Amino acid sequence: MKEWKKNKRYKVTFWVLLVLELSSPQPLFPQNYEHLGLMFYNVENLFDTKNDSLKLDDEFTPTGDKHWSYSRYLRKLKNISRVVLESGGWNPPGIVGLCEVENQGVLKDLVWKTGLNHLDYHIIHHESPDVRGIDVAMLYRKNQFTPLESIPIKVDFGEGTRPTRDILYVYGLIKDTIPLHLFVAHFPSRYGGVHNTKPLRYRAAQVLRDTITNILAYEPDANIIAMGDFNDEPEDESMQHLIENGNIINISSPANSISNSAGTLKHQYEWNTFDQFLISKNLSDSTRTVFVATPMKILDFPFLLEEDKGNTGLKPFRTYIGFKFNNGFSDHFPVALELKIK
Repeated sequence: MKEWKKNKRYKVTFWVLLVLELSSPQPLFPQNYEHLGLMFYNVENLFDTKNDSLKLDDEFTPTGDKHWSYSRYLRKLKNISRVVLESGGWNPPGIVGLCEVENQGVLKDLVWKTGLNHLDYHIIHHESPDVRGIDVAMLYRKNQFTPLESIPIKVDFGEGTRPTRDILYVYGLIKDTIPLHLFVAHFPSRYGGVHNTKPLRYRAAQVLRDTITNILAYEPDANIIAMGDFNDEPEDESMQHLIENGNIINISSPANSISNSAGTLKHQYEWNTFDQFLISKNLSDSTRTVFVATPMKILDFPFLLEEDKGNTGLKPFRTYIGFKFNNGFSDHFPVALELKIK
């Protein structure tokens, strides 16, 4: 009799747990997942101290207007590495897209001369024709992502126009099995006026969209993530052009992102969300092997903020204010998302 009651109690407990499992939005017995963190960061003028005669980098030299010294350079590297480490908590991101880096040398210093040196980050970088010498790049952790191919995609505006950054394309495997197409972009800035520079960003969006369309033509279920500083809002024409065929989703609008901040950078009183993630539609489907687990996060850590004395509230804690060294991080916040892998 006691044994029957004991078994009955176990059976009741089982059925209660089963009912809770079926009715709960968060399963009590979740499937096993692996996670891959991705981050994008405009690091704002990561230059070394050497003068490159082929680039307009003179202000970032010891004798230049900003009096850029080796000690300031090392502090900049330390600050950036802190952001990468903090972004993932106990598990720093497996893939990090970067823009406004001068060359492969500064990336090697970032990986080997900071707290990132024990995380097995590797570098993907190609020199681009930007006249200031700022490029896009990618870091990846070898135990989480295996690159098979990387190509710099030119964005050509025709004769007589100032060249811009290439778009970095990387194809590789997550955990050696799941294909992933990645893009890192830094679209032309608004310097010279929003209206005057608008066609340049639209042209860059065309190049990116055409490349993605070609991939999807051969691989309709391709896993695609594009990240970057697009120098436009999600609602602007260039960004709408990227998603108008329905195969790509922008997960970066304020309604879809997680943040206390109203954007990723601030100009006077106005916040903008120029730093964004776009994903192929299938990556929004949680029934698939790999999918985006969370909305985009704007990483507005308290240490990345300072008081905005000229306007109101707070603003990103940047490296320079004019020609004054501010010992900050960047004029942009980093953004991040997480992939779940069944």
